[in-house]
Amino acid sequence: MYIIVVGAGTVGYGLALELQSMSDHEVVLIDRDRARAAELREELGEMVVHGDGTEVVFLETVGARRADLVIAVTGDDGANLVACQVAKHWFKVARAVARVNNPRNERLFRLLGIDSTVSATGAIMAQIEVDLPEHTLIPLMRLHGSGLQLVDLHVLEGSQADGRTIRSLTLPPSTIISLVVRITGEPEVPNGDTVLRAGDEVIAVILQESEPALRSLIAAPHQAE
Repeated sequence: MYIIVVGAGTVGYGLALELQSMSDHEVVLIDRDRARAAELREELGEMVVHGDGTEVVFLETVGARRADLVIAVTGDDGANLVACQVAKHWFKVARAVARVNNPRNERLFRLLGIDSTVSATGAIMAQIEVDLPEHTLIPLMRLHGSGLQLVDLHVLEGSQADGRTIRSLTLPPSTIISLVVRITGEPEVPNGDTVLRAGDEVIAVILQESEPALRSLIAAPHQAE
């Protein structure tokens, strides 16, 4: 697999080293800072190239047409977005992954066709949320190109879902509850007659915009009308 990494900062440097250590991977690490590129070239050799990973002409020179994957991990969201778009739309690279430094830009990246985004803020928050109160909904994975994501949440005592069957709940559109882990730790593949109880852990596939509705239904106290 031929992989181009745009951005030789701490993230790009570490990523390139890991990828290079894997068998059958050819890696090129690009940085537009001449001094940084020269420094890393002394350490890593010809895999490091000085240039602008957002420019079509430069990407042509490093073989973008034969790349299997382009990963843009600079500290500039705009540069990461452009590098990935050029790779996908000009060079027809099969997969492009972009680092998102500002979480507010993540939705824009998805709308503009970036295959995968990586947010350090999001990753840290997901880790923190594991230790937060049980009613927190934790995004686990986005499903490429579908608008769906896999989430993990707990049934809160007194929520609308507590003590009710899945069939009786008005779930958001396109929601699939794929696994219920009982408070005892026993996993269960649910059906419509499965009764959810406080403390159960629910793994579900949902539309990304359905987070608030599902959180209100399962992981928030029920507000009587």
